[in-house]
Amino acid sequence: MKGPLSGLSLHPLVAIGVRRHRQVDVLTDQHPQYQALRSLFGDEHRRISGIVLDILFDHYLYRHWSRFSDWPVGEFREGVYAVLRDGEAFLPQALAQVAPRWIEADWLRVYESIDGVEAVLGRMERRSRHRLSLREALTTVLEHDAILEQGFLQVFSEVQRVIEGGCSRAY
Repeated sequence: MKGPLSGLSLHPLVAIGVRRHRQVDVLTDQHPQYQALRSLFGDEHRRISGIVLDILFDHYLYRHWSRFSDWPVGEFREGVYAVLRDGEAFLPQALAQVAPRWIEADWLRVYESIDGVEAVLGRMERRSRHRLSLREALTTVLEHDAILEQGFLQVFSEVQRVIEGGCSRAY
């Protein structure tokens, strides 16, 4: 969801979720380690490095799920699908329209593998109005996977501490 939430008729729990997601994004984007990871992509992919890292971080979160949640990843995934399926009245209209396709495609499972990351980047590349070379940047991902993964673990651990601690530098 883009833009201000005021004026939108969102269910209060949905609004809380959107605000939390935005807070995570801001904290991640401002983290010095995240900025250092972006520099690995070089000048030719610097502009798109944030997009690639966002998708890659979803992959690493999936890979290290048990470090960050006691909720088994399969149960989480099915819980998300249940909300999308059964909570249509609470969802923003655009999300409610795509939700059935996401569920049918088992959209969250795509983050299990680097091939899934490549598929997501390819879809984003095709949908983009700009000529983005998102899949090209995958070479950098494969070359620096261990560094990127360790960076994710550092960034996400610190972001989670800030969020759970009730501290909010973002808002």
